[in-house]
Amino acid sequence: MGILFFNFDQMKSKCFTFTLLSLGLFLSSFRERPIFRNQNIPPDKKDSIKWYSFNEGHSKAISENKILMVNVSTESCYFCKLMDKHTYSNSGVIDTLNKYFVCVYLNPGIDSSYLLNGKKIKTKELMKYLFVDEQVAYPTSIFWLHSESEENRHVISGFKQPPIFLKLLDAARALRSSSKLGFTLKFHEITHHY
Repeated sequence: MGILFFNFDQMKSKCFTFTLLSLGLFLSSFRERPIFRNQNIPPDKKDSIKWYSFNEGHSKAISENKILMVNVSTESCYFCKLMDKHTYSNSGVIDTLNKYFVCVYLNPGIDSSYLLNGKKIKTKELMKYLFVDEQVAYPTSIFWLHSESEENRHVISGFKQPPIFLKLLDAARALRSSSKLGFTLKFHEITHHY
């Protein structure tokens, strides 16, 4: 039986290299999503979703008679970054959102003032209002079919791949149409398998 000899200097060097590579990979995952530090709305890019602040988007959705879609996400949320990278950059998603929806970007980590139903409220109050009785999670897409009314918002949490998200957008549009005809379907009844 032979005796195994370890060169501890080589082992330490390999462990150090592995640790640096792992740390580099981990940190690089955060650079995919632009950080909007003191903003509640990402900057415009060509061929991208047109994002609005909550106040501007809410008013626009009412005046244009469109569905208000509120994207609630934070800077440090890994799955929010995936939504930006994969879903919100998909051409079908971009086209559908820009045509049929008014999109609001809301970062709950930024304390701002908002105007809702004639009252000035803070971020925490807006979050409570938008999420109704749903648990707050990130990312979340909130679909407010008739933002001129006090109806419940439809809250969909979690990262969704583009094909699933497109189905959710179609479901939101179908619900809005059916509610105009007097039907009372619920979003979760249509989307329970997504």
